[in-house]
Amino acid sequence: MKINIINLGFAFPGHSGPSLFKCDITNNHVSMSRWSQRDTQISGNLVDLKLYYKFTNQTHKKALTEPTNEQTIRHPEGSRIAWTFTVEREREMMPAVKAFPFTVISHGLAVVALIMVLIWTIHFRGGLAWESVNKSLIFNVHPVFMLFGLIIIGGEAIISYKSLPFRKEVKKVIHLALNGVALVLGIVGISAAFKNHNESGIANLYSLHSWIGIGVIVLYGIQWLYGFVTFFFPGGSADLRRATLPWHALLGACVYVLAAANSALGFLEKLTFLQSSGVAKYGTEALLVNFTAITTVVFAVFVILSVISQPSSDQHHDDYRIHSAK
Repeated sequence: MKINIINLGFAFPGHSGPSLFKCDITNNHVSMSRWSQRDTQISGNLVDLKLYYKFTNQTHKKALTEPTNEQTIRHPEGSRIAWTFTVEREREMMPAVKAFPFTVISHGLAVVALIMVLIWTIHFRGGLAWESVNKSLIFNVHPVFMLFGLIIIGGEAIISYKSLPFRKEVKKVIHLALNGVALVLGIVGISAAFKNHNESGIANLYSLHSWIGIGVIVLYGIQWLYGFVTFFFPGGSADLRRATLPWHALLGACVYVLAAANSALGFLEKLTFLQSSGVAKYGTEALLVNFTAITTVVFAVFVILSVISQPSSDQHHDDYRIHSAK
């Protein structure tokens, strides 16, 4: 967990110099209790850029839009208190783990997973086609597009917003574009499964994999649409973006984890059907499918690890930060 340290200096009439203390800021909230010889409490919400000066008998509120080196407030009894502050951001409770190695491993796993699914569908399953007498070729579009779209491109969209050394506005466009591509490829992949079932006389939406898959694509679409409208165009208010950004990120991560888990379920389901049709349980194709599923899941794990680790770049684009006084 990241802890911000805010240093405040107070000077009282007749005091030889300012008394310094530190407040821990967690989840954009700063608070401290008794210090020196005065029963003084300070608490505030950094999202609102306010600090609350709570004395023994009264609470004072001071909005900070452009923090300066020194501000002046008055105690209810009239004594003058001058204060200064600086902010030391991104101090860690434990040694920082950089995102860079996780992102590199993620990229490598993505390439390996894509190669394996292509070998499976082309070499072992005969290739891909949108129109074919062999309906299995139509189905082969499904695993390739779902893996390449929702899992790989979707994972890269998540990684890009955290690890790329660009300005926030640039990363936002990249994140939006990659998620849009992932969504389109996912829709094509699901359409291929429906097309294969319809032309082969197979029922639709009878399995747990298909139920979860529909839920994932719907949630993914809602996430993308909300992100476009709120954070891109026309754009929500600053308060709305600040309030919903953590939820947007959390829901996005949950949807992605669900998509990765469902892909493993899909590989299992397809392999079970193939084995019931004569594919050897310990044959090359069966091992390839299992290793593809494992690689996909491990890739998703490293995507999440890259998200929760510290950005490799020294640039910080936190909408909620307070700049230290110059």
